[in-house]
Amino acid sequence: MMMTTEPLFDNWKFFDHSVHIDDIQAAAAAAGVVESSKRRRLKYSPTADTNSDEVIIPSLKMTGASVCIPMEKPGKPRGEDAHFISTKYQTIGVADGVGGWAKLGIDAGKYSRQLMMNSVRSLRRQPRCVGGGVNPKRVLQHAYKRTTAKGSSTACIVTLSGDKLRAANVGDSGFLVIRNGGVVYRSPTQQRGFNCPYQLGIGKDNPSICDEIEFSVKSGDVVVAGTDGLFDNVGESEVVEIITKTCRDGDLNWQVLYLANIALYNSMDAYTKETPFSIASRKAGRPRKGGKRDDITVIIARIE
Repeated sequence: MMMTTEPLFDNWKFFDHSVHIDDIQAAAAAAGVVESSKRRRLKYSPTADTNSDEVIIPSLKMTGASVCIPMEKPGKPRGEDAHFISTKYQTIGVADGVGGWAKLGIDAGKYSRQLMMNSVRSLRRQPRCVGGGVNPKRVLQHAYKRTTAKGSSTACIVTLSGDKLRAANVGDSGFLVIRNGGVVYRSPTQQRGFNCPYQLGIGKDNPSICDEIEFSVKSGDVVVAGTDGLFDNVGESEVVEIITKTCRDGDLNWQVLYLANIALYNSMDAYTKETPFSIASRKAGRPRKGGKRDDITVIIARIE
């Protein structure tokens, strides 16, 4: 098993699963640079509305950490998940390449990694939303147009602007917001049927079908984003319990590792554990027990 918490840059291609960016332009030139995986504040760099000279400085910021655990597959050491954290633009993203392409000899992980890298590139090119901040749907549209790899992927891009969390979501990756020991928001899942998510790709869906989300957040809120490898194996109440249990020392790296490893443990329990996936399977007329083995990507971001 391989877990990644450190980003690697290789001529602007994903060498690994994650990318954390303090300065996107510098990162583009820094081939082979490995950045520290220690906890970092997601620093905000003020941006001006393209139609105004006014500079918008938000009152809230995010602090984040992430991890990816690829499922062990011969010939696919990096798995099919991808994600990024952009500190400068207060934006995170996750994507999950659709595994069904493997039957055609296609590695959908190449699509998800290219989609997320193109999302990172589009952050500095796209006009801001009215009132400042990133427009996640435009970022996704820009990335989608420039992604040429074979395959398809779910995608979720979340950004903080002032006290608003904005998101664009396609498929069954997503996020939830925890406040005062409870879930106050969860992004809806887009599926055509059981285990058949909406997905971006050539000949598949496009960003016009994404759910556009806006939610007001407060200092102390915790955002948990991930692919279905997380949310199929860990229910909302269990996520809240883990976040509450591990929040005392404020170590986000510890929290994200703990949560990802619980998801991994649940995914390998094929007999006794009741999971969101087993519940959904039963409702779809396909009764089964236990979790679902899959790549697992988790991002935890604290609003401060």
